[in-house]
Amino acid sequence: VVALLSDRQRGAETRVRARYVLAADGASSTVRPLLGIGTEGPGALGGFTTVVFDADLSRWCAHRPAGVYFTPHGSFAPLYPEGGWAWFGATPEHSTEADWPDVVARALGPGADVEAEVLRVQHWVMNAFVAERFLHGRTLLAGDAAHALPTIGGLGMNTGLADVHNLCWKLAGVLRGWAEPGLLETYERERHPVALRTLRQAVANTELMVHVQTRRRDQLAAGEPMSSEIELPWSERYFAQLGLVLGVAYRSPAVLTGNSAPPEPSDGDTDYVPTAEPGHRMPHFWLGPGRSTLDTVGEWFTVLTPDPTHWDRHTDARWPVRIEPLPREHADRCGIHPRGALLVRPDGHIGARWQDRPSTDGTLPRALASITRSAPS
Repeated sequence: VVALLSDRQRGAETRVRARYVLAADGASSTVRPLLGIGTEGPGALGGFTTVVFDADLSRWCAHRPAGVYFTPHGSFAPLYPEGGWAWFGATPEHSTEADWPDVVARALGPGADVEAEVLRVQHWVMNAFVAERFLHGRTLLAGDAAHALPTIGGLGMNTGLADVHNLCWKLAGVLRGWAEPGLLETYERERHPVALRTLRQAVANTELMVHVQTRRRDQLAAGEPMSSEIELPWSERYFAQLGLVLGVAYRSPAVLTGNSAPPEPSDGDTDYVPTAEPGHRMPHFWLGPGRSTLDTVGEWFTVLTPDPTHWDRHTDARWPVRIEPLPREHADRCGIHPRGALLVRPDGHIGARWQDRPSTDGTLPRALASITRSAPS
C-alpha cells in the first residue's frame, strides 16, 4: 500500500510504502470513501450538542451516584470527581444564539437555581452505520471508521477495542511469519456481524431513550404526578448489554468447531452466559490465588488442560504456544475430560476444544495450521 502523508502545518508530503494500512480514522473516515466502501444503516440520527460545565449538582447526585442521569430535557454525566459535568441533548433551534447556562438549568427542572459555568460547547451528529466491508486489499477498517454507533448505551468504545483485539494478533502473525495473509480475511467475517448486531441494539437504545424522555415531558406538560422511580424495565434493557460485549461467538475458519457451530445470537439476547464452546470468549475461572484463566492469554496461543505434560510434548515451534494447567474441578465446566484441552487464541476466544486426548500426536499443530491458514508440516 502506498500512502501519501500530508503535514498540514508545513505543507510537506511524504510517500510511505507499507505492507498494510489500518484505517482507524473515525466516523468521517478519509480512507473508507477513497476505497469506494459504502455504509449500511440509518445514517445520521440527528444533531446533538454537548455542554461541558462546572456546577454544584450534589443535591441530586450525592446520595444517588451514577454514570449518567436522564432528564426530560437531556442527560447529565459526571466527568471528574472535582465537579465537572457534561450535558448532552438534541441541538436546540437557533443554537448560535442559545443561552447555554439556561439550557443546562432548564434541563435540571423548575426551581433548580443552578449557575453553570460553561467551559465548552460542541455540536455533533449522532451517526448510525456499519461499513459494507472491513477489508479492501491490504487496507483494513477498524473502530468508528468501520462502524459509527449511537452513543446511547456506551457500546462504541467496546466494539472498537474488540475490533483491534481481533485484528492485531492476526496482523502480527502475518508480519512475523507464523500466519498466512488469508487469516486476515477472518477479521471481517468475525467482526462485521457483531457490528451489525450492536448497531441494531444501539439504535433501539436511542429509540427507547427518546420515547421515555418524550413521555416524561408530556407528563410534565399535562401536570400528571410523577412516580419516584423511572421506568425500571427500560433502564434494565438499556444497560443490560454484556451479551453484546462478552458473549460474542465467532464463526470463521479461524475457529474449529468440529461438527457443531455456535448458535446465532438473537438481537434481543443481551445476557452473558459464560461457555467454553469454540468461538466464544474464554470464561473466567480461578487457577490459583489471584490468577484467572483470563491472565493466561497474551501474544500467544494458550492450551488450557488438566494434562499439561502430554500436550507440552506436541507443541510446534512455528507458533507461539503456552501450555497452562487447568484444575480438574474446572474440566467439566469447560466441557472436557481430564486429558482434554482448550486452545485459546491470543484475543481470548476459544479456537478449538478436544474433550479427550486425541489419538494422534499431530492434532495440535494441525489445528494451529488450520486456524492460521498455514500449510501443515
